[in-house]
This record gives sequence, C-alpha cells and structure tokens, in this order.
Amino acid sequence: MTAYFVDGTELRAGEIRRAVPALRFELAALPAGYSTSAPDPERKARDMVLAVDDHFPCFAEAVDLLTKEGQSLRLELDSENDNRFCRWWRETPVRLVMCLAVRRDRAAEVEVFHGVCEGRIADRPAGPRELGWDRLFVPEGFDATYAELVADPDGDPGAVGLRTGPYQALAAALAR
Repeated sequence: MTAYFVDGTELRAGEIRRAVPALRFELAALPAGYSTSAPDPERKARDMVLAVDDHFPCFAEAVDLLTKEGQSLRLELDSENDNRFCRWWRETPVRLVMCLAVRRDRAAEVEVFHGVCEGRIADRPAGPRELGWDRLFVPEGFDATYAELVADPDGDPGAVGLRTGPYQALAAALAR
C-alpha cells in the first residue's frame, strides 16, 4: 500500500526513506486554499490530514522548537530573521518536537506519533532552507545542524533519532 506524505518535501522524503525503507509513500500537496493557525505541532499535523479528502492513507508532520521550560520559539522566528534568531538564542538548550499525524481513510480517526530531540540553537542557520527549523537546531552530540545531517545523502538519519521512531511506528500501523 502506498501512503501520501502531505506537504512533504523531496529532502524530507529522502531522509524518511533512508530511515524506514519499508515505508512506501508519495508526496501530495495540501488542498488549494488550506490554511491553519494552529499553535502547536500536533494540531497543525492533524489539521493537514483532515484537510485531505482524496489521498488515503495520508500522513503529515509538523514541528516546533521549545525551550527547556516549554516555551515555543515559533513566534520568535519569521522567514527573514533566522540569522538574528540564531544570534539572539544561540547555544540555548532546546528540544525539537515533531508530531506525525496519519489518517487511513476519510472516516478514520487521526492517529498521532511523537518524536523529541534534545539539542541547542545553532550559532548560525545552516543547511537547505526548505528544512525549516532543522537549519537552526544542533542535536545533542553533534556539531552540525539537523538540516546539514539530513541533507547529507550518505548520512545516517537514524543517528539523530527524531523521525526514525515515529516513522517506524507509522509503517507498522499502516501494515496492520
């Protein structure tokens, strides 16, 4: 069975395929006019799969960057200030939270899988822009940003572990 990765990118798809080769999927666009102002990643991921009405099973992911105290840094960043963001927040201990929502068919309940990775804010953005927060986040135990690790075609996506567990759970759920 082929699933549909809603609003995914080729780079992210490559990371997932390397981490979980058994998961078969294609990229799918969000419906025209889709919009969400969901403040948390779980709600945003749920909203994306609930917006789909013709590609099943489908899944979507959303991420947020949280301080150790649980403060979301989502509102601190816009598309034009990632360099300032890194200067202001660099070396701050944070956690990258990823929520993966899946919907098997139009009538199915949405299932959600979670991943969390500890790390810090990078000194400067690095890696492909399409990888969003990953450009600003250095996972614990690494010197490169998550985006740099993901973009390396020879890299081991399971080394960081943020997406591997949730996507393995997704593959198992779809195989049932």
